[in-house]
Amino acid sequence: MAFSKLERSTAAAQVLEALREQILSGDIPGGEQLRQERIAEELGVSRVPVREALNQLEAEGLVRIVSHKGAVVTRLSLDELREAYEIRAQLEAWLLRLSIPNLAADDFLRAEAILAELDAAAPEQWSDLNWAFHVALYRPAARPQAVSIARKMYLNAYRHLPVPARVMGHRDRMQREHRSLLRLCRERDVEGACRALDAHIADAAAGLIAVLSSGPAAEAAVKTRKKKGRSE
Repeated sequence: MAFSKLERSTAAAQVLEALREQILSGDIPGGEQLRQERIAEELGVSRVPVREALNQLEAEGLVRIVSHKGAVVTRLSLDELREAYEIRAQLEAWLLRLSIPNLAADDFLRAEAILAELDAAAPEQWSDLNWAFHVALYRPAARPQAVSIARKMYLNAYRHLPVPARVMGHRDRMQREHRSLLRLCRERDVEGACRALDAHIADAAAGLIAVLSSGPAAEAAVKTRKKKGRSE
């Protein structure tokens, strides 16, 4: 973890945002312990705003407070990941439906430029660029809160996908689906675009579940689900 010093006047909010962003981006992986002393020292604040931020992150489901251990970054179970993608599909289709009638030439140019960047991007850049493409299509819906919620759902799922798994044939398929979606948006084919988006998100969900259903990632997800079951 590496953070910049924060202004004390908004320390609690900034600690929360800094930690949330690093967890959602995958910079702080699931299972990692978050030590209050270290975070406070790196951010230049007392432990009080750090503790407040960790409590809020626990309420959001991103960390779990464990007795005698402190805060630990959570991993989503396979069922929780499926649900996250189901929510995304519903929410983003609604955003796209609202947005398509308002998409302008500049929006299409922005989306095309992002796809060109994605063609040459390194795997660790895909997450940000992929979401930037989607946002370019959703922004004209003028629903910033919904876009923010969708982004959190997207990142919370994507952080579970190991970088090597993002390389295996994923980009070509993803880009074909992106360009098909963009074409349908240009044609103002609302129903066709929403169907394409639903299939695109479902394909991403299936790919992630397949990766996590084999190997150490699957074991971690199963352990998380069992622990959650015992605590309910």
